[in-house]
Amino acid sequence: MLDDIIKQEEELYATLSTVKSLIEEHNIFPLKGMVEQIDKLLDRSKYALLGLRKWTIIEEEGEVND
Repeated sequence: MLDDIIKQEEELYATLSTVKSLIEEHNIFPLKGMVEQIDKLLDRSKYALLGLRKWTIIEEEGEVND
């Protein structure tokens, strides 16, 4: 189940990154105001992924040590 959550978070991060680069690459003015919010969402997604991956490693190590 944790793997599914990580996969979904990775997909969200990839989607946000794509949207941000499209806005910047094509200079889509009406969406320029969203870039700051997208940056915040990217940061949160990145930290969530780091935490989830760390949790996965800790669980795996705990299973090995049992």
